[in-house]
Amino acid sequence: MEGSMPVFWLALFVILGILEAVTTQLVTIWFAVGALFALGAAAFHAPIWLQCVLFVLVSVCALVLTRPIVRKHLNSRKVQS
Repeated sequence: MEGSMPVFWLALFVILGILEAVTTQLVTIWFAVGALFALGAAAFHAPIWLQCVLFVLVSVCALVLTRPIVRKHLNSRKVQS
């Protein structure tokens, strides 16, 4: 199982990247970043629990830190009346 984790994280990263490219709402980009960090951990043979923790922590941190900035720029096209 541990030998296939880099393939899993890479596949998840690619799938999330494709979903992000198809949707224009920036829905999955944070989880793709988390999958990329988990892939890095898997490449160094980190335990599966650590890979999962990294995926969740990085995804949540990326979401919390960047979502307000992204929403501000995405909503800048609205004209106040």
